[in-house]
Amino acid sequence: MKRRFFSYWLMGITIVFIWTACSDKDDTTLAPVDPEKDYVERLVPVIDPQGEAQGTVTLRFYNDMPHVAYVSVSNFQAVMYPGTTIQVVKTAPNQYALTSPCGTATVDTEKDVFESDNYEDFTNMMGMVQAGMANTIYDALPIIRWKSLEMTPKQVHVVLDYGKYGIDLRADNDGIYFPFATIADLYVDTYMHIADFNGQTVMVAPNGAYSLNDGYPEQFIAPILQETRTADMADFAYKNLCFTLTNLFGYPGRTLLENKGLKEKGMDQALQDYGMAGQMTRELLKSENMYDFIAGTATLGCLLDDGGHTRTDVTRISKIDSASVFWNEMDNVKTAKLAEFKSFCPEYGAFEKAASDNKALKAELNAKRTEKMGEGVKYYKEGATVYCWFNSFLCDDSGWRKFYKGEGPKPTVKDFPDDWLVTLVDALEKAENDPEVKNFVLDISTNGGGSSDVVLFITSLFCNKADILYENALTGQRAKSTFEVDRNLDGKFDEKDAQIKYHLNFALLVSSYSFSCGNLLPALLKDYGIPLIGKQTGGGSCCVLYSPSADGFGYRYSSHRTRLNNTKGENIDKGIVPTYELETDDFFNIQKVTQLINNFYSK
Repeated sequence: MKRRFFSYWLMGITIVFIWTACSDKDDTTLAPVDPEKDYVERLVPVIDPQGEAQGTVTLRFYNDMPHVAYVSVSNFQAVMYPGTTIQVVKTAPNQYALTSPCGTATVDTEKDVFESDNYEDFTNMMGMVQAGMANTIYDALPIIRWKSLEMTPKQVHVVLDYGKYGIDLRADNDGIYFPFATIADLYVDTYMHIADFNGQTVMVAPNGAYSLNDGYPEQFIAPILQETRTADMADFAYKNLCFTLTNLFGYPGRTLLENKGLKEKGMDQALQDYGMAGQMTRELLKSENMYDFIAGTATLGCLLDDGGHTRTDVTRISKIDSASVFWNEMDNVKTAKLAEFKSFCPEYGAFEKAASDNKALKAELNAKRTEKMGEGVKYYKEGATVYCWFNSFLCDDSGWRKFYKGEGPKPTVKDFPDDWLVTLVDALEKAENDPEVKNFVLDISTNGGGSSDVVLFITSLFCNKADILYENALTGQRAKSTFEVDRNLDGKFDEKDAQIKYHLNFALLVSSYSFSCGNLLPALLKDYGIPLIGKQTGGGSCCVLYSPSADGFGYRYSSHRTRLNNTKGENIDKGIVPTYELETDDFFNIQKVTQLINNFYSK
């Protein structure tokens, strides 16, 4: 994608602000109160999830909202993407033009409206991951690298009306100020570059997804664990949550709240219209009692249950000492409120049953696989057919990163027996070099997802395709993001990659447990001409975003940025119908599966 850098030629007098984030000062106390100002400022430390210092940032606290942090857009940009800033130009009363390194936007501080023709570019931080990269989906596994992005249409004018939600954007001679959580929600991307503020410290994730594998660290969560929260925080946090989950949700299509007009009415009205369950959730989320608020994030999670991607219950990704007094009281309140909620929302029982059935299905398939092939066996051959058990789209990236940096040997099954990528490559090489083998069955029937990078690696090997297809639920744009794949895993992207070919009849074994990437791979492979065998997959079409709550907790939800599609541009959340349906008793009936594969490839 070509980048354009804009300058503004203005008639008359203009004011230009260029602000940076870090300072040499180490003072986190309140600044002296200036009677002519309606705010105080604090210089607060910035850390990463491991607690390592990342500098400092100045936050502002206005007199009418003394517990809600604001930050200048230029300071925030520099914290999120070190070495960069935003140029702010006042174009008219209450009107400002903003230019980031990759895009432009405007802000109206009277109407509290943000607008942009290239919103994805304006908030793009992927240049930290790969130079020149567009704002697209990527987990940065070294086995692939981004190549290009096609957007249709190329640009869409986005209007984000914060004023409609009672969120105040502010400005003065020092810059444009957003509530910290509000601008953090605007920036967070599918690589999971995030920022959060717990009242004392700002936490950023410079390594994105890899910084938060274990959830929000306990030391960051600890200051928030108070029995009450202030009225201004409770009010703002609810408004900000409503804005985020109305405008930035991915709308996969299956959640209870979507059916009550979440997108059309907004979250606040949708909750009010849901009846007792929605109204109860609304009151809990607005509560100044922290236990009730946390219970509300759990009941909201039921209304936004999309099979596993969205988890608004802030305790699900936050580390809290399970032996603490706070945990015990919180757990008691949450349990009681959830029981009350479910009495108001019997329809949620279908979601619980589906989850329970999937758990039972996984246990059943694991038992049948073990009975047929042995405990933990990942490669099984019978006649001309090989089964490869592939149980996760995650891999032990530490070994691969060292290899690609020239700091370690290429990972092998011996050294990385639990790396599913290594398992797959080893199985392919065995099958390709065995003259008796004709059919290769990749078993993802108990695979709940992982990294789309691994999906791309597989589609490249199986079909010579390396595209992720998705749509943006906010802009309506459709995207094709194309990648290069180191198909021979020699640490280089070169002409030798094209020489890798497998002379095998591929098939995919799937079930309703196959979710997320376990749903994306079947969607693509079916369109690319590879048969699916088993049961309809479990869906899961949206990539996940981790976002901050205004209090400092974290939660996750299906992202508007990437709602995954098949090659026809269709949302894949309903799951993929197999080419050949099988009863679970026949999933590991090699003779039957072999016949289906032979029938398919003999056409």
